[in-house]
Amino acid sequence: MAQARRRGKAATPGKRKGARGKKPWGTVITVIIFIAVAAAYLTLRYGAVGRYPEERVRDLYRKPRSGTLRLYFSDAQGERLIAERRSAPTPASLEERIEVAVRELLRGPRGSLTRTIPTEVELQGVRVEGDRVVWLNFSPSFVSAHPGGSTAELMTIYSIVNTVLLNFREVQKVGILVDGKRIDTLAGHIDCRSPFTVDKTLIR
Repeated sequence: MAQARRRGKAATPGKRKGARGKKPWGTVITVIIFIAVAAAYLTLRYGAVGRYPEERVRDLYRKPRSGTLRLYFSDAQGERLIAERRSAPTPASLEERIEVAVRELLRGPRGSLTRTIPTEVELQGVRVEGDRVVWLNFSPSFVSAHPGGSTAELMTIYSIVNTVLLNFREVQKVGILVDGKRIDTLAGHIDCRSPFTVDKTLIR
């Protein structure tokens, strides 16, 4: 019986050896996790596993997506604003999208509506601030070439303001700059020192 007990005790280390034999599974699991992480990284960086960086570079030169803008021009009487729908590119950033919309407005209407901004006016820059205000910087001709008159001044300002705010809900106010500086008024009737909010009462 003493020999049997000794044999039984001798069998115990063999069981421990079998337990140690399971350790390679930890290596297998580690490899699987590494492969999964690598696949997720490639998917996020290149769009799909197997896509190469040069394919990603080619994507940068593809045409941007297009969307529909509502551009507000004046009616024939110069008393109300009417929306003209127009397809235009939709860049990634908000500032770029606003710039596209304002430049389309500067090009003037394609139909029977009336332009509200003189043809020589240029957009010099767009800046969005943290309090949801977008500042539009126009060339000096925005003031010098304006025809004047309170109604024409109203149409000019709110064709811009309504075009921006009704197309881009991310911003709530539009500020106007001329050559990088705030102006007191455009044509002597409307205070332009503070940013404007949308005015739907002028829309027909």
